[in-house]
Amino acid sequence: MNNKNNQSAEDYLECIMMLQERLGNVRSIDVASELGVTKPSVSVAMKKLREQEMILFDENGFILFTDEGRKLAKKVYDKHKILTKALIAIGVKEKTAAQEACLIEHVISDSTYKCIKDFIKRNGTIEE
Repeated sequence: MNNKNNQSAEDYLECIMMLQERLGNVRSIDVASELGVTKPSVSVAMKKLREQEMILFDENGFILFTDEGRKLAKKVYDKHKILTKALIAIGVKEKTAAQEACLIEHVISDSTYKCIKDFIKRNGTIEE
């Protein structure tokens, strides 16, 4: 899978996780609405995520994570939250910080991310 596909999959997984936190149960239509994309686009993405064994659907059409899917979604979502906080801490406006964290989270190395997270934790900006 190329980087663009990885980023897209990660964006969908992260969106599902955020919606689950907010709504509890999530359907594909919720994802389409949240991301501002068409239902057919979400359908294609959900099919790919199912084939990659990241998600499954229950009998009511709600999206469920597999263990692997939850692990990846949590990793991406945690990165997003930490990077957003780090950008805000250096003076970036909240909306811009959230948008740019979404871009950074896909390309930042694990070691650089760990350094940022450790720095922010040491300086009392975030708690674990």
